[in-house]
Amino acid sequence: MKNKLNKTVSEIRKDAVIETFFRSMKILSAKNPLVSQKEIIEHAVKSMAPRFFTSYESARRLVSLMVRKKRLPIINKNKLEMYKEIYRRFIKQSKEAIMNYGSYRLLEEIIESPAPSFYMDSDTFQGILYKTLRERSSHKYVSSINTDIL
Repeated sequence: MKNKLNKTVSEIRKDAVIETFFRSMKILSAKNPLVSQKEIIEHAVKSMAPRFFTSYESARRLVSLMVRKKRLPIINKNKLEMYKEIYRRFIKQSKEAIMNYGSYRLLEEIIESPAPSFYMDSDTFQGILYKTLRERSSHKYVSSINTDIL
């Protein structure tokens, strides 16, 4: 699924992880120049995310289960907390908003709104960070080689 800037949710998440990591590094290193990378990552994970990183289809299916008081097929506690927050917002906003836009638009609006955290553990955040930085540095290198050849 692509947004208005033609970026997938995965690409938006990668950008947000990198941006939040460097913002956290700046904030924490201003207070303590010897801050560890682990502390930076832990701070970044708890920072506000630009959106909920889930698809509309998953959110619709799981919110529907919660509305019907069914058990969620989720083991990961971070994901469970994320869907509970989406559900909480959906219930809070649905009474007046469904009349205005319908449940599809409301749920989409909730997913694309800022989230209180990244809803992932530090290891997952670190993995996305390292992989994205590695991919981006290799693309820059490859593109400079390609332009030299031409």
